[in-house]
Amino acid sequence: AVRWASSASAVGTTGALSTTGTTGTTGTTGTTGGAPERVREAEVLDCGRTWEVSGGTSCDVSPGVDGTIVLRGDVLGPAATYLAGEVRLDASGNITCVGCDCAAPETEQPTIVTCPASVISPGLINPHDHITFTEGSPLRDTGTRYEHRHDWRGSVSTPSNPNGGSSSTGAGNRLGEVRMVLSGVTSMVGSGRANGMVRNLEYSDAREGLPGSAVENDTFPLGDSNEVFRPNCGWYYDLDEWAVAQENAYVPHTSEGIDDYAQSEFFCSSRSTDGAEDYVEANVAHVHAMGLSTVDYYNMARDGSQIIWSPRSNIRLYGMTADVASFHRLGGVIALGTDWTYSGSMNLLRELACADSYNRDQLGGYFTDYELWRMATEDGAIASGVEAYVGRLEESFVGDIAVFASPDGAHHRAVVEARVEDVLLVLRGGEALYGDAAVVAALSEGCDPMNVCDQQRAICIEREFGLTYRALEAEVSDSYPAFFCDLPDDEPTCSPSRPGEFGGGPTADDSDDDGLPNALDNCPEVFNPIRPIDGGAQPDADGDGLGDVCDATPLLADLDGDGTPNTTDNCPFDANTDQADVDGDGKGSVCDTCDAQPNPDGVCPPPPAEEVSVVAVQRDFSDWEGKRVQLVDMVVTGVMDYGFMVQDPTVSDGKWAGVYCYTGDTPSVSRGDQVTLEGEVIDYYGETELSEITILSNSGPGPDIAPIELAPTDAADEMYEGVLVRLTGGEVTDAAFDCGCGDAGLWEIDGAAGVVAFDRYYEDSDWTARIGTLPLTGLMGYRWDRRRVMPRDASDFE
Repeated sequence: AVRWASSASAVGTTGALSTTGTTGTTGTTGTTGGAPERVREAEVLDCGRTWEVSGGTSCDVSPGVDGTIVLRGDVLGPAATYLAGEVRLDASGNITCVGCDCAAPETEQPTIVTCPASVISPGLINPHDHITFTEGSPLRDTGTRYEHRHDWRGSVSTPSNPNGGSSSTGAGNRLGEVRMVLSGVTSMVGSGRANGMVRNLEYSDAREGLPGSAVENDTFPLGDSNEVFRPNCGWYYDLDEWAVAQENAYVPHTSEGIDDYAQSEFFCSSRSTDGAEDYVEANVAHVHAMGLSTVDYYNMARDGSQIIWSPRSNIRLYGMTADVASFHRLGGVIALGTDWTYSGSMNLLRELACADSYNRDQLGGYFTDYELWRMATEDGAIASGVEAYVGRLEESFVGDIAVFASPDGAHHRAVVEARVEDVLLVLRGGEALYGDAAVVAALSEGCDPMNVCDQQRAICIEREFGLTYRALEAEVSDSYPAFFCDLPDDEPTCSPSRPGEFGGGPTADDSDDDGLPNALDNCPEVFNPIRPIDGGAQPDADGDGLGDVCDATPLLADLDGDGTPNTTDNCPFDANTDQADVDGDGKGSVCDTCDAQPNPDGVCPPPPAEEVSVVAVQRDFSDWEGKRVQLVDMVVTGVMDYGFMVQDPTVSDGKWAGVYCYTGDTPSVSRGDQVTLEGEVIDYYGETELSEITILSNSGPGPDIAPIELAPTDAADEMYEGVLVRLTGGEVTDAAFDCGCGDAGLWEIDGAAGVVAFDRYYEDSDWTARIGTLPLTGLMGYRWDRRRVMPRDASDFE
């Protein structure tokens, strides 16, 4: 099932696929054997009237009394643009009418906001940012370009926010969200948050009341943050494919690069064989997705996966970006994300500007204004799993709305070209966050005035963050500003270039500036340079001499050559002339890894868990790796942000009796609980873990677990991994131990043969004062090639 089917059916179709891709053409994208067609333009409906406002103002406000609101302007609906249209919101902030006539019932007395020269749009949605790294200025451009993200991660400093990057109340994070709101953003996936203001879709407690499940955002889905390549798909996957399939929305960074490493990433996250995990599902939006072939893009589009496109950051770091034109032509959904200020865009309007210029200068105007606008609205909602609630101006949807100044006839182009001074109003659930000072004053109380490019604006920051805008400015006075009236200072480039390859500018002999002379270029008018993964030739999947990026039909009609066209083949990538399908689920037997049970919409469910002792799991790890097990009546010995430790209370000597359980989010258990649970046995950089945890029962407080008394060198034995120990004897051999991994506040006990003290489970606030203290009690774990003892609170030092 494709998650945007309802959207496409609501819009309908308006004609055949445009093969020229010229801006302004109508028609639909191609079908892929499963994805519905999507229109390329919205219908324009003239409501036959004009609005007028007082001289010198952008908007007039007629105050109401009951909390309902009517907005007037050119309305950008999902299927049609209503000239001089209306949007009505009820007192709860939900949309009750979109169209030409949204006159309020006699029982309502709404506040009416009339902005004649404006477009009323869904609030913008940014599904990719790293808000804890966005306080500083952009990276200085020396002309260096890279082939994979680990190339620059190892050589370029990436400073985190100096003003509280890890805190939901940190000024750096708050500044990042203010930047987004000033550009019309109402929701984001930011790898961090500031409670209040923007909806933080990856945190269940920071979505500001939006229904639905939190996004599972994953920067290193293959577990390669240490920059170590693992061949044959031997990655430390954060989630297996079944766990991914259970998520409402999964957003992994995939193939950020243009080399074989990047292509291997996608190979290992796009199938259920060869040691890989299949993340190509309709609930998955792949961030970046650069190192892919056209067949890979077809694989994604066919199964409904989306791409989150960050063209500015891609171009600045790698000199090029994903082949979004081919992906879109094959039926794929594309959302726009800013990445971060370091190499990307400071807000979503600047990312739209980059996408627009790349579309014009490199893609020959393939995308229409409507499609670019959708990337920042509805398609961003699809990528974040919230398309049932926001991203469209439609009855029953939540009133997340942005109003932009617009010259006559601009419509979607008004949003694509907008600057911060053009943002007239931003509503989250009908509640004003920012906008024209007079309008905001009529809708909300206690909002701070601010001057934005000589426009009188107001921002409701004190209500959202508990401090004034001036106070926030003072906290981040040395940071990259909240907005610019002209182009942002030192903004990363959006012009593709790689030294010695391309980027010197178009010439008579190289019209598209991709490094190949026109006579040898299979798309001489459309930018398609040769990447390291391309084997020295521009992609041409069907071998017809026309490059994929400018080919309306870039694939062979029968990819696997079995006589059945791709559109009807039940295994389009694996030859099966008989089209056998034993379980009748629409997946051919040759490509169905669980052909004994139907699984038409996803991956195979895991086998039932086997009840086993934790001692067997730890001692005989190789027998249980990759299997799902059930541990009965375990006692929780420690809890941290994204996991917990359990121990078997019946094992008196503690040997092999404990194990770490990774949840990826705040655990639902407390220290001392006795639980029965299931999980998959994995090795994570040398530590045995259970992942994909299911708590089957929690009977509350269980038996006390007494720590095992050990010398530090004995505690370093693997048999005590996951076990609560008390260190007896020993001495501090390094009170400022440096692991080379970024963990602070460590100290070493009994040298290299002993253990390192670590605060991962520590609940109190006095860790710094505890550094170097002995004796101590704690949980044994393994991280960065050292056994670590992890106290839980002050009582563990008694």
